[in-house]
Amino acid sequence: MTMTNHTIYSSELDRHYTYKILKSDRHTHKGTMDVLYVQDGEDYLALGDIETTYAQLMKRYPKVATQLVFVLIHPGDSMERWHAYHRDGQDFKRYIQFMNDTFVPTVEHELLDSGRAEIGKRGLLGDSLAGNISLNIAMTNPKRWTHLLLQSAAVTEREVDQLAKCKSINWNVYQTVGIYEDDFVSPITHDQLYILSRNRQLHDAFSAKQVNVTYVEQQESHLWTFWKKDLMTALEHFVV
Repeated sequence: MTMTNHTIYSSELDRHYTYKILKSDRHTHKGTMDVLYVQDGEDYLALGDIETTYAQLMKRYPKVATQLVFVLIHPGDSMERWHAYHRDGQDFKRYIQFMNDTFVPTVEHELLDSGRAEIGKRGLLGDSLAGNISLNIAMTNPKRWTHLLLQSAAVTEREVDQLAKCKSINWNVYQTVGIYEDDFVSPITHDQLYILSRNRQLHDAFSAKQVNVTYVEQQESHLWTFWKKDLMTALEHFVV
């Protein structure tokens, strides 16, 4: 596999973001490619060991996994992350606008390589608040996305309400949460986030919209060890 480093300027936020593209050495930029946008990208590399999981995925599903391209973006430090990923953050709306209007079109223009390839599946992967922003990005432009992979998404009741009002949803969703996650307290706001309860509400909202959702509760807490262990299952949901 190969991983390349890139930088993009966001006029919406007046700052530069770095991102990485991870793909198979056998990827030809011809035919169809499946693109997975990974929020908290540096954490998925350092804590989620996504490179190792991708290598295992290619051994298990060599044909479809070579079509897969990861685009890993990171929001910055913990406060920059909160302001970009949380609905109450000062950068929340502008980050969504950046992702939908600037980042995705720019990345895919480069990936498609003068029209010799096309996008098959287009998905979002995120843990905790990165799951929350992934859901919000998709709800803002629902027709663009085919898959959502949500690991312990730190959603609020406002996300659940917005999803209930969202139209033109035709997603395949993988949603997992730990049964001990209602106890998690935000290190930024010191609020208890009730992540298990909110994910149950979110699952009900997906079901009411007749979204194709795979929902799994596991005997886990709000930790990277959980999401790392679960990552293969999430990625299989995308490629298979």
